[in-house]
Amino acid sequence: MKNTNLKLAIQKNGRLTFDTINLLCESGLKFNIDKRYSFASCLNFPMEIVYVRDDDIPNYVERGVVDLGVVGQNILYETKRNVTNIIDLNFGFCSLSIAIPEKSNVKKIEQLKNAKITTSYPNSTKEYFTKKNIPINIISVTGSVEITPALGMADAIVDLVATGRTLALNNLKVIEKIYDSQAVLITGAENIGCEKKQILMQKLIKRFKKILSGISLLPVEKIIL
Repeated sequence: MKNTNLKLAIQKNGRLTFDTINLLCESGLKFNIDKRYSFASCLNFPMEIVYVRDDDIPNYVERGVVDLGVVGQNILYETKRNVTNIIDLNFGFCSLSIAIPEKSNVKKIEQLKNAKITTSYPNSTKEYFTKKNIPINIISVTGSVEITPALGMADAIVDLVATGRTLALNNLKVIEKIYDSQAVLITGAENIGCEKKQILMQKLIKRFKKILSGISLLPVEKIIL
């Protein structure tokens, strides 16, 4: 990858992938969207697109490995990396929420005192309950958080909720919301010094803002991932 080009990290596979690639294409950027590769060079803009895990993006941006990243705010809240949110991208909407079994007798979160709570977001969960002065037992898991109450592993879960369909399928219901989240464009302090890259960033951001305001730059072909 050329050092003089911008480097943008995006999620390789996940809930933000399609919408991110769609935004880039609507912005008039032409590149290989085949995610079997680690990165792709834009054909009509001096930028490299790096495909990575979403939870690695804030780390890469903070260290200056890449100049920009598209990531969910939930990852920023959880990792607490020193990065700056440049613009909200208006997709990937969801909420980090506390959910309990539908048959649970719990009516308010204070009743979760000393409860076992499974989550993929232990830092956000700990911070929230600490502020509420409610002691809990956090069990960190990766994936399939919703199934843990049925397995007798947890009294409640903390997880991302978009449509709520997955909760309903597992006989769970939301009792409290911790925070809202959406996709954002981020940069880090390591990327502020290069004037040339700053100019390129502003050009890219201008493209994104036009799309977000409803101005399409180019006809978009159907995207198949």
